Amino acid sequence: MGLLACVIASLGLTAGTQAEPERPRTFSEQALNEAFATSRLLAAEAESLAGSLQGPAAAAVQEAADTLNQQALLLTSPGGAAALQTAEEISGQSLPQALAESARKNLAAAGRADHGTARLLASTGTGQLLLALRTAPALGKKPAEVPRSGWTPVLDDAAAGKCSGSGGSGPDAGPDAAASLQAVLDAEFGAAYAYEVAQAQFGSGFTVVGQGPAERREAHLEAGGEGTGLLPALCLPELTPVPAYALAPEFMTDPLGSLSLLEEGMPTLYANLAGSSDGAVRSWAIDRLVASSVLLYSGADQIPASPGLDAEPTALPWASG
Repeated sequence: MGLLACVIASLGLTAGTQAEPERPRTFSEQALNEAFATSRLLAAEAESLAGSLQGPAAAAVQEAADTLNQQALLLTSPGGAAALQTAEEISGQSLPQALAESARKNLAAAGRADHGTARLLASTGTGQLLLALRTAPALGKKPAEVPRSGWTPVLDDAAAGKCSGSGGSGPDAGPDAAASLQAVLDAEFGAAYAYEVAQAQFGSGFTVVGQGPAERREAHLEAGGEGTGLLPALCLPELTPVPAYALAPEFMTDPLGSLSLLEEGMPTLYANLAGSSDGAVRSWAIDRLVASSVLLYSGADQIPASPGLDAEPTALPWASG
């Protein structure tokens, strides 16, 4: 990792001197600054490492470099002194370790950042975790551990448990939190229904994201139940929705393709929830964004720079009736 110190200047991330002192940055601004600097530095390190490798290892590391460069475009920031600190923090680590550590920091920061920044940091942090999982075996390293629930912000005791009388206005709510959580619940319970229909019509001899229909149905029911338990945090009654779902005609002609599209839309729903909620709801949304992305992309040919920011939920193969 010795390359990191010498690439800072070439990447335009020097600390420099300021004619006038900068205004104090908010937590969200600082988090974006550090995330940007880390993505640029890790991309440069991956580029250098890929050039010294051959075969699948070189391809995996070069893919990581390309993805990190794409992330940097999303995280564009003034850089500055954060780059120097970042280089010191990741110096001496293997690339998978540095990716996993950066992912953990971004996911943790997503728990505290403002709503828009939270969505971006949760997404790019998830992408870096996927890259850590992908590059570790290619480089003969121990697989990165998937972090969980290390980013729950502490709520103000005075605000906790207070509701203003209208749904979605509780202590864990952002402007669109109730609608985002409802979209997640409809997706999870709708997915369970879709798998049930597919299994009844076509048997259980097929897999989606590496799992059979019964296993996927139970996983979606479990996630829906977890989400239902969070409704009181948004001042909504804890009622399990019992909607009717109308499957699109193409679902019956191509169930595998339709179910795959359904799974591809899940990270976007959780990224939206992470970016509109707070507290326990946001923490759960980040966990689910990570889990659904790991499931979806572990065997994929390519890892997106920002899981959850590039799928189209409207492409889901079913609609609520």
